[in-house]
Amino acid sequence: MNEIIKSQIGLRLREKREQAGYTREKLGELCSLSPRFIANVEFGDSTFSLDSLMTVCRVLSCSSDYLLFGKEIDSEAWAETASKLRQLDIKYQEPVEKILQGLLETILTAEN
Repeated sequence: MNEIIKSQIGLRLREKREQAGYTREKLGELCSLSPRFIANVEFGDSTFSLDSLMTVCRVLSCSSDYLLFGKEIDSEAWAETASKLRQLDIKYQEPVEKILQGLLETILTAEN
């Protein structure tokens, strides 16, 4: 992972930590991580293990997509579509998943 990406992850971590009103010490305590490690990530000197990333995201109520890539997940964006899918009988789950997978592959292929 290059230094710029690590620095961006660190900036997003600091932003979320401060929004939550936590010091490095408090976040470290809540995540069972040292305040020094939190500081090292924020400064781009260290990176998370998968376990640490999951814990930090849970404590800060943010997505890993946001911390790693800067992309927020809009849970409301697909709410209406998800609601429609929930109306279907479970027997349609497999064919609907196959259709959606095919659609996703088509969209991603077209973008590249």
